[in-house]
Amino acid sequence: MCGICGKLNTDGSQPVSPQLIGDMCTVMTHRGPDDRGTHMEGPVGLGHRRLSIIDVAGGHQPISNADDSLWIVFNGEIYNHQELRHDLEAKGYRYKTQSDTETILHAYAAYGADCVAKLRGMFAFAIWDRRDGSLFLARDHFGIKPLYYTQTKEAFLFASEMKALFLDDGVDETLDPTAIYDYFTFKFIPGPRSPFLAVQKLPQGHWMRVQGGQVTLQRYWTPEVDGILPGTENEHLEALEALLHDVVDEQRMSEVPLGVFLSGGVDSTLLALLHSKMSDQPVSTFSMGFHGQRGYDESDYARQAAAACGAAHHTFQCGPESVRDVPKILWHLEEPLADAAMLPLYTLCREAAKHVTVVHCGDGADEAFGGYTRFYWDGIAAQFGRVPAPLRKGLLAPAFRAMKGLPGGAGNLGRRGEKFCAYAGLSPALRYLNWFTMIPDETKHQLLHPDLLASVADHRSGRIFESLFRQAQAIGLDPHSQRQFCELHNFVPDDLMLKADKLAMASSLEGRFPFLDHRLVSFGLSLPAHRKSNSRHLKGLLKKLLAKHMPRDFVYRKKQGFEVPTGTWFRTQLNEELKDMVSDLSADGSAHLNPAYLKTMMTRLDAGDSTVERQCFSLYVFEQWRRIFASPRRVCRDYLASEAQRG
Repeated sequence: MCGICGKLNTDGSQPVSPQLIGDMCTVMTHRGPDDRGTHMEGPVGLGHRRLSIIDVAGGHQPISNADDSLWIVFNGEIYNHQELRHDLEAKGYRYKTQSDTETILHAYAAYGADCVAKLRGMFAFAIWDRRDGSLFLARDHFGIKPLYYTQTKEAFLFASEMKALFLDDGVDETLDPTAIYDYFTFKFIPGPRSPFLAVQKLPQGHWMRVQGGQVTLQRYWTPEVDGILPGTENEHLEALEALLHDVVDEQRMSEVPLGVFLSGGVDSTLLALLHSKMSDQPVSTFSMGFHGQRGYDESDYARQAAAACGAAHHTFQCGPESVRDVPKILWHLEEPLADAAMLPLYTLCREAAKHVTVVHCGDGADEAFGGYTRFYWDGIAAQFGRVPAPLRKGLLAPAFRAMKGLPGGAGNLGRRGEKFCAYAGLSPALRYLNWFTMIPDETKHQLLHPDLLASVADHRSGRIFESLFRQAQAIGLDPHSQRQFCELHNFVPDDLMLKADKLAMASSLEGRFPFLDHRLVSFGLSLPAHRKSNSRHLKGLLKKLLAKHMPRDFVYRKKQGFEVPTGTWFRTQLNEELKDMVSDLSADGSAHLNPAYLKTMMTRLDAGDSTVERQCFSLYVFEQWRRIFASPRRVCRDYLASEAQRG
């Protein structure tokens, strides 16, 4: 796990500043505290920070080929590098190291851009090709590893973190109002946008070539699905078990201590069980609790799972004081992210790094195997679309609306039924957007400043989903898998992996994600819908697999996500801090938010209106982020100055 950066000047006669590349490396020291390297060659400069995992002794980067015509900087792990190495050595390529980095370099020499399709793993890398003066970059299938880039009139720059890019004076710092609007829609910024107009993210599953100031971008992978997978449930279960075993075994590759983040849920428990069977030593497991917050704390289930695995288990606690970490968290995330799971995750990574250097995480299983209620309920809403509109709007909708005031399950059915009726007539993309949206348009039009709204008047966040659903339909996915595809190409890279990678790297910890192996994802997408989500169970096939090892009441309990009680905290311990922030915004003015609505929002929060809880956290995170990155170049140079003083 590492940090990479570089610059290619458009004018081939202009050398890159070694000081710039050195500073870009320094600002990412946390991503690679073990080693640092640069390669300067005329118009190109490459930089690397290393966290040593594979070939600890010999994996220094940048690495070149035999005649120094190719140079690479690489962040990630290639799990099938030994298999590829065997083939490349048979073709006559000779190795200087035991690292997976060198395998990428030789694969590029042998196959060109097609090398990327041969890689299994998580990766972001850049290769300088002296032969034609080009820079080749690629990012893994699901965007596990970050890669930002910017192009000015004079140069192309790239880095694992945006902070490194802003150290160059030519990179514009203007905020992107569309990105801000989308943040308040989704709670994250969908790629390829970043918070800044000048900076973009290389999309997942894509490669890029930069040559003579021209940029070529191409997708190299889409899920490999050939219709619905035939077979019985037992046949599917056996195939899943064998594939998951192979993936976990492959991803155990490490020369440093390895553990598992264990929430006590289906996905992480399966990983811990597999590790325990593959190791002759107790697996180290790590989980979070929430200081007596009933309904949020799953640490008892995690302990139960750890006991079944014979694990060396560690439990840490998260309380309202964790919100004090938000500025530190956002410094590392670099993007506003209103996913409260970042609070316990930051603590979990920091504490786990005291014991291990690599952790396996269950992220991605919900998206690949149907773990969200919205997958199932959106299918029900689609069925409502078959009901004639007059009957749906004139009879069913009023009936459901009347039920909303009833207590218990009847009231819940009324609320959900009203949604079914409202969403039924929409396109699949817009219907699903409504289930997924954190803050609806009518609320954003009150929350956001009129000037910002005017600048994005022609923008609709729904276009993102429309594009993704078209892509999913083009490769023949059924409606359930289309929803999964949408989240795998939106929520996974820009929320899940953003926080997972950057918060792990904040503590110099490597996270690995077996459920995002592209073979497992393709398998999950190809399963019949009823094997994934139905009225009784989510992730049905994964639960069947876990039920072979754990008690039924453990496996089939109600799903509980990695939730954090921020609403309770903002009403109690953090209420005054939130009010002070709103007061400051009202007094100083804001170019992005509407102070009048913020006061109304606080009144509703104090009155117990749960619908504004997410708005409060989104506001809190955005304002904290804005204060940190109001001038990204200045704050990054201040950081460098403080590091220099520290010695």
